[in-house]
Amino acid sequence: MDDLLRAMEEYAALRTIPVIGRDGAALLCATVASARPRAILEIGTAIGYSTLLMAGQAAAGARITTIEIDAERAAAARAFFSRSRHAAAIELLVGDAAAILPGLDGAYDFLFIDAAKAHYLQYLAGAMDKLQPGAVIFADNVYFYGLVTAERPPRRMRTLVKRMRAYLEFVNNDPRFTTTIHPIGDGIAISRFQGDDSHDHT
Repeated sequence: MDDLLRAMEEYAALRTIPVIGRDGAALLCATVASARPRAILEIGTAIGYSTLLMAGQAAAGARITTIEIDAERAAAARAFFSRSRHAAAIELLVGDAAAILPGLDGAYDFLFIDAAKAHYLQYLAGAMDKLQPGAVIFADNVYFYGLVTAERPPRRMRTLVKRMRAYLEFVNNDPRFTTTIHPIGDGIAISRFQGDDSHDHT
């Protein structure tokens, strides 16, 4: 597995495809190992690097559904999955997550978001009715090159920054979530979903 992950890192570096950085990968592995999820939903497969990291730490028999909009990257991910012992546990869906999410009928206990930065809140909103109470949401790159915490982000980035700030504001202030932001890599937000039914928490 380590050899496969190294091959994926080299493949990504050669093609400038972003994959989760070393510190972020360590935090992701630790978070999944602690949560022991049985049903993982990933938005933003890229070449499947984080998918395989999660597969290696999830509960025995866990299933992963992963969504990738770029057909070429999805094809690379499939090829990498086929070289791993986790291939049978992974379902890769190709297309726009916003369009795919409504059709999913799973109940997920772990959500990993690393896709179009302007749409994190939209993705979370689309997945919320499929999250089990206690589900963990791991969102990568929430600082967006430090621009999210900058006082005056460049004009062309302002809409994106505004939307990412809206995501962070939501998971930090909505009572259904408890969130910790880790200043690792480009910022990682880990939230725990308390469930939609407030009667459970009286």
